[in-house]
Amino acid sequence: MTRSPPDPGVGRTYAGESLAERTARRRQRFLDAGLQVFGTSGYRTATVRQLCRQAELTDRYFYESFESTEDLLVAVYEREFEHLQQRVLATLAHESVQRDPMVAVERVLHALFEMASEPRVARVCWLEVLGVSARVDGVYTRTIERFAALVVAFARQRLDVAAFSDSEARMLGIALIGAVSQPVTHWLLGGHQEDRATMVAATSRVFRGVLEGLGR
Repeated sequence: MTRSPPDPGVGRTYAGESLAERTARRRQRFLDAGLQVFGTSGYRTATVRQLCRQAELTDRYFYESFESTEDLLVAVYEREFEHLQQRVLATLAHESVQRDPMVAVERVLHALFEMASEPRVARVCWLEVLGVSARVDGVYTRTIERFAALVVAFARQRLDVAAFSDSEARMLGIALIGAVSQPVTHWLLGGHQEDRATMVAATSRVFRGVLEGLGR
């Protein structure tokens, strides 16, 4: 059997950094560049050349990690919500929130509005991903469903919601996510006129009403 010649770049180390590490670092630079470009001038006018200038890398390295600007948009979007999910999970696991569900709710909302207070992140995650393609719509929908599932799991752990069917619980979770995402959109489009504490207080009232209703 004839073997292909080894790739001379595989496993090669430069300045103490492996090929995999260099590739990951270049990918991170494009993610940061995508956040800057998509979050300021917008996704629809962005070009690979513009992203390469922002990342200070050539298009060869862009295509090393991404097939298109849409791939990069999805990756930026998923990175930001992965950061939020990790914060949410850490908050829900903290001992101090186990006794009072509203403490957890307010801390999670504070983390979300802190994320949304960064204009580039808010623009990418709440505006630029809308209506791009069926694929991006699917990513957006799955993200909503993932966070809705966290809300439902949180409620099931602390309240007797056995009377709810899985379908009804799922839709309730999605409704609560909508009760947050819509204020975030208005907050962004209004130039963040209200302070973060006001946004947390207003949206937490929705959660309080639902939790108290479930408790009864």
